[in-house]
Amino acid sequence: MDNNRIGIVKFSTAETATEVKGVGSRFIERWFWFLLALVVAAAGTLEITSALGETQTWDEGIHISSGYAYLTRGDFRWNQEHPPLAKLLSALPLLRFHLQLPVQSAGWKKLDETQMGIDFLYHNRTDADSILFAARSMTMLLSLLFLIALAWLVRRRFGSSAAIMAAALCGFDPNLIAHARYVTTDYPVTVFYFLTAFLWMEYLLSGRLRDLALASLAFALALGTKFSALLLIPPMTIVYAIRMAPVVATSWKRVLLDAAVLASVTVVVISILYWPETIRSTGPLVPPLAFVVRRGNAIGEVLFRAGSWFHLPAHAFLTGLGSVADHNQGGHASYLLGMRSDKGWWYYFPVVFAVKSTMAAWGALALLLAAAIIALRRRILGIPFVWCGLLIPPLTYFGISMTSAINIGMRHILPIYPFLYVAVAVLLCETIGRPWARYVMIALAALQIGECASITPDYLAFFNLPSGGPGNGPHYLVDSNIDWGQDLKKLKKWLSAHGTDTARIWYFGNAQMDFYGIRPEPFPDPLDEKGWDAIDGYGVSSVTVLNGVYVPLNQVAPLRFRDPIAKVGWSLYVYDFGKGTRSK
Repeated sequence: MDNNRIGIVKFSTAETATEVKGVGSRFIERWFWFLLALVVAAAGTLEITSALGETQTWDEGIHISSGYAYLTRGDFRWNQEHPPLAKLLSALPLLRFHLQLPVQSAGWKKLDETQMGIDFLYHNRTDADSILFAARSMTMLLSLLFLIALAWLVRRRFGSSAAIMAAALCGFDPNLIAHARYVTTDYPVTVFYFLTAFLWMEYLLSGRLRDLALASLAFALALGTKFSALLLIPPMTIVYAIRMAPVVATSWKRVLLDAAVLASVTVVVISILYWPETIRSTGPLVPPLAFVVRRGNAIGEVLFRAGSWFHLPAHAFLTGLGSVADHNQGGHASYLLGMRSDKGWWYYFPVVFAVKSTMAAWGALALLLAAAIIALRRRILGIPFVWCGLLIPPLTYFGISMTSAINIGMRHILPIYPFLYVAVAVLLCETIGRPWARYVMIALAALQIGECASITPDYLAFFNLPSGGPGNGPHYLVDSNIDWGQDLKKLKKWLSAHGTDTARIWYFGNAQMDFYGIRPEPFPDPLDEKGWDAIDGYGVSSVTVLNGVYVPLNQVAPLRFRDPIAKVGWSLYVYDFGKGTRSK
C-alpha cells in the first residue's frame, strides 16, 4: 500500500519526506548554499537599485505614517482596513530619525490618512526619500528572507534542485520584485500565506506539535498582515479533511485540539500586535462591537452576532475587518479591457493572470496541466498528498478572489505564484532522470531571468510579450498594474533632459512634485479651446487618469486624441504642445 497517495488508494497518517523527493543533482547539492546566495544577492540588488529610482506609490505614505502612529503613540485609528504587522515593521527603522507625527495638521484632525501620509513624509525632520527607503528596506529584507526560507523548506521536503529552481523563479519574477520593494501588505501576506500552507502540510505529514505551532504562528502573522489571509481557512480545512479523514471518523478530539491550538495562537499574536488597542478595548469607553459594525454583508453579520453573543468590544482588528467587508460590498472604481466598473468582473483576475504573468509562469502552468491530463489518461488511482498541499491553497485563493468586487491590481493574487513555482520545480525534479526535464528546468529559469531583465527597472509595469508588453498594457489594465504614482523621479530626469522643469500635469499619486523639483501647471477645462490652443510646452498624464479611472473620461478627452511622444516609466505619458524651438 502506498501511504503517499490519496483518492481511491487508502493512506496512513505517516509519510516520510524521502518518498516524495526527486533525484537531485550532485552539483546543486554540493553548491546549494552558494547558488542560493547568488539568487538572493541578485534579487536584492534588483530590488534596492530600482526602489531608489522610484517615488512613493499611492498607498505607501498612508502605510508608513500609520505604522509610525501605531508604534510611537499606540494609535490604531489609522488605516484600519489593513492589520498592523507590515506597517509596524516598516516603522521600526524610522525610530532612529526621531520623526514627528503631524498631530497639529488638518489631515490629522480630520483623520485624513492620505493627507497625514503626505505631511509625515514631506514635512518632517528627515527628507522623504530617506524615510521612504528606510521603510521599504523592511519589505525588501522580508522578501530576501522568504527566498531563503522557501528554499530551505523545499529542500527538506523535495531536494536541492527543486529548492534552487523555485527560489530562482520567485526571485526573478518581475511581479514579485515589483511589490517586494514597497511598503504595502501585498508581498508580506504572500510570504505568510505560503509559509502557513506549507507548514500546515508539514504538520499533517509529521503530526508533530512543533509543526502545528509553527503553522499556527504563520497563520496568525498572515492574518496580522492582511485580512485576505482569511482565505487560508478553506484550503486548510480541505487539506486537513483529506489527510485526517481516518482520524476524524474515529475521534473528534484531535480535530478539537488542532483547532484550539490554531485559534489560541492567533488570538495571542493578534492581541500582541494590537497591544495598546487591546488594552484600550478592555476599558469602559469602548463601545460594543455590535453597536458599530454594519450588517449589510456576511462578514458584518457574523461580527454583529459574535459581538452580541460574546459581548465583544469594538477592537480595531474587528472593526477593520468589518470595514473591508463594507468596501468589498460597495466595490471600487476598476478598469478592464477599456471598461469601467465599480463592482468589478468575475473574469478580472483570469485576465490579469493572462497578461501580467511571465511566460515562465505560463510554462509552469502548462506543464502542471499536462501532468494532470497524463495522470487522468493513465487512470492513476491516487494523488500524492503533497500535491494537495501545494495546489489546493493557490487554486482556492484564486477562485475566491474571482468573487471580489475590488479589482485594482494583480497584487491581490500574488500569493498564488510561489505555489506555482514550487509545484513545477517539484514536478520537473521528480522526472529529472529524463533528459528533457533538465533542459526544461534550465529553459524556464533562463526565460524568467530574461523577462525580468527586459522590464528592469520598471517592474510594476510588466506585461508579457503575447499581451504586447508594457506599452500595450493600458489596453488591458491600469491602476497598480502599471501606474501607482511611482515615476515622478523619472519624469524629473526626462524634463531636465529636455530643458525644462515645468509641465501641465494630471498625476495619479501622492508624491509631491515640488519636492522633486517639478513645477506643475494645470490643464485647461476640456471645453476651453482657447486654453488648449494657448499651451506651449509639455503635457503629462498618468495612464490611469488618461483612461478615465477616478476622473471623468471627458475630462481627459483632449489628450486622448493625441499621440504621446514618450512614456516615462510606462506610467506617465508625455505630449508635446510646443509652438517654438526649445533650448536643449
